[in-house]
Amino acid sequence: MMLCGSFCLNLRDRIRPWIRDYDRLQSFAVILIYVQIGCALIGSLGASYNGVSLINLAIALFALVAIESSSQSLGRTYALLLFCAILLDISWFILFGRETWCVLQFLSLLFFFI
Repeated sequence: MMLCGSFCLNLRDRIRPWIRDYDRLQSFAVILIYVQIGCALIGSLGASYNGVSLINLAIALFALVAIESSSQSLGRTYALLLFCAILLDISWFILFGRETWCVLQFLSLLFFFI
């Protein structure tokens, strides 16, 4: 119990100055957005369901523009778009997750017998 408490305090003391440094936080956000762009590009290479990946790519590119221009209105718009993208991803997962899983199982069986 005490180990967790001291670990959490130590972690909090290490994270707090890092979060207060705006430049470091902004560079970390840009790195995460580049990762999001890469994942969206890889996801859009598939033959099916690439529309969701392309929407996420457009939102990530908009985020780069918002961060680089330092515009508050673009940042707020990106926050709204990010919330909509999260809802889109959740609804996509609910609607098409089972179908995607069945296709993956079929492909794994196909490769198993080859």
